[in-house]
Amino acid sequence: MTTHNNSGARNLDTPSLHLVCGSGGSRAILAGTGTVLALSVAGQKKFHSMGGISGGSIPTALLALGMDAKELTHLALDLDFAEKLTRHSGIFKIIFAYFMQRRYEKTRPVKGVMSSEKLGYFLEDLAKKAGDNVTESGWPKGYWTMAVAGRSRYVFTDHGIYEHKEDGNIIQLSDKPGPLGIAVRGSCAVPGVIDAVPFEDVLLHDGAMGPEGRCPVGLVQTFFGASRDKIVAMDVGDDSSKWSRRIYKLWKTICGDECIPPDQDDLTNEGGLMLATPTAMNFRSLQFTLTRDQKWEAVMAGFMGSLPALTASGVLAGENLARANEIAERFKEIQFVCTDAQEGTLAAMTDELMAKHGLF
Repeated sequence: MTTHNNSGARNLDTPSLHLVCGSGGSRAILAGTGTVLALSVAGQKKFHSMGGISGGSIPTALLALGMDAKELTHLALDLDFAEKLTRHSGIFKIIFAYFMQRRYEKTRPVKGVMSSEKLGYFLEDLAKKAGDNVTESGWPKGYWTMAVAGRSRYVFTDHGIYEHKEDGNIIQLSDKPGPLGIAVRGSCAVPGVIDAVPFEDVLLHDGAMGPEGRCPVGLVQTFFGASRDKIVAMDVGDDSSKWSRRIYKLWKTICGDECIPPDQDDLTNEGGLMLATPTAMNFRSLQFTLTRDQKWEAVMAGFMGSLPALTASGVLAGENLARANEIAERFKEIQFVCTDAQEGTLAAMTDELMAKHGLF
């Protein structure tokens, strides 16, 4: 084991972008997919690095495994997220565990109300079919993710595994990539909700518990030598639906501050960071059973929430910008028309819209 303070950061010779998708369960999976769609319209289809934590680790892994924006969107819409998790408990225990998040972040229970083995098998199977997009060990090239164990962050990259300690020191644990399924599962392991994931002699938990919170842009700077003005970051924020706010208020009255997930400082576009923030999504991060209408609305929330940052940076311009704005305006019309429409109408109309533009 190497014990030097070397992050393995690379000197990048081209201005290609880095993509970071933050945490947020199903909201992050879908909004991250929308950001990939927006980048595709902008002509940005290759990245120096792509990765994320928790829910955001999944669309970036699929992108790194060789899926293009269209394939990724089809998969996000068709995949049954709940089927990739094994439930040990009913919905009320799941909701209870979610609102005990702050306490569970301190106690770090090994078991949750769900386990994620099937998610790991799913990603490993895709990696076996990814050809030149993966390393010899099956890790997607250019991909990274991070999980927390104790007071350290465990960062998994295509050029090794690193323990990033609380004091800032970095220890290289291996010069080879780790197991993809284990790494992503560990990053998604919300304490008390999804089982912790054993890795060597530690237990991996949710990457969002690291010091940077929901969207660790700094890791891309450290481990891939990226400058902030070359990073596109999707941060879905906290659950903001009326339902969530009311439940939080009630739960805080019953249980106190120790049970409520902590507020986090929001990212800013300081240093030229291309910060994408999706428009409203009215379902919870850990809500994994969703209709196709809900999924399309979340994907398009990510798409539309990415346009201002990509436009301000000049990444999205000219005919591509006009096309992106046309898609966004037409989707807003679809939302208005479908306010009281039969379930599935919004999805059908959005299928048609995106197919017209070669994105579905």
